[in-house]
Amino acid sequence: MSNDGWLGDAAQLYAAGHDLKDPQLSPVYGDYAGFPPSILTTGTRDLFLSNTVRVHRKMRAAGVEAELVVFEGQSHAQYAADPWAPETKEHFEELARFFDKHLAR
Repeated sequence: MSNDGWLGDAAQLYAAGHDLKDPQLSPVYGDYAGFPPSILTTGTRDLFLSNTVRVHRKMRAAGVEAELVVFEGQSHAQYAADPWAPETKEHFEELARFFDKHLAR
């Protein structure tokens, strides 16, 4: 048994006939001019780590104030999955700090 091609097949299924480069499907292809301050969170074992970094760089190139938070050893959204994990606490602390800063609390 092999998983070869499963990600591509899953992407095609998710896209439901739409172009995979549609920014509504993949933020990597978005236009970030005029975008509000943003925080992007990922993990070193996240399948989408590289794409998150690409979006962050694209935002910065468009003049957007963007923060990138990367959790060591975490997969996609794993840093928010276990309410008792230290990474979850840190994740929500980062979000609270970001919102306090940008919503003028």
